[in-house]
Amino acid sequence: MEIDAVRAVEDVILVAFVVAVVYTDWRYRRIPNAFTYPVMAAGLVLGALEGVPGEVFANGLLDHIAGLVVGFLVAYPFYAMGGLKAGDGKYLMAVGALRGLGLLLGGAVYGALLGGVIALGFIAVRRLRPANGADATMGGVMKTWIPYGVALGLGTLVALALELSGRFPGATM
Repeated sequence: MEIDAVRAVEDVILVAFVVAVVYTDWRYRRIPNAFTYPVMAAGLVLGALEGVPGEVFANGLLDHIAGLVVGFLVAYPFYAMGGLKAGDGKYLMAVGALRGLGLLLGGAVYGALLGGVIALGFIAVRRLRPANGADATMGGVMKTWIPYGVALGLGTLVALALELSGRFPGATM
């Protein structure tokens, strides 16, 4: 397979994965392992194909392995502090395995920014309805549930759109 064809397959898988994650995290407050593990495996296989012909470890596979590992390293401290759930961390690992380090980091940054906007939205809604006895502080919002997979998914789509348009700093196209 040519690298462009492999990248197109990765993009289709990525968009389908993000849509599924955003929906399930918003609706059911979870990101199933049945989504994340197959995407991790597919990402590593496709990463190996990116290096063919030539060296299997050239370009693709090492970048995909680095994306998986860095996804874990980025997520784990936040998971350990209770800021992310395990599904959010596995989501980052899957994105890194599927598309490599550049898109993982861009998507994580945009996702963090969007997560802040979502948190502010939750605070604003709580402040508008203080009669329900809810705590309107950030700590009170964090005691409820913020769908961080939604923010990470939307951030990933922003990074992908910027990469495909050639405007993403780490664009490989």
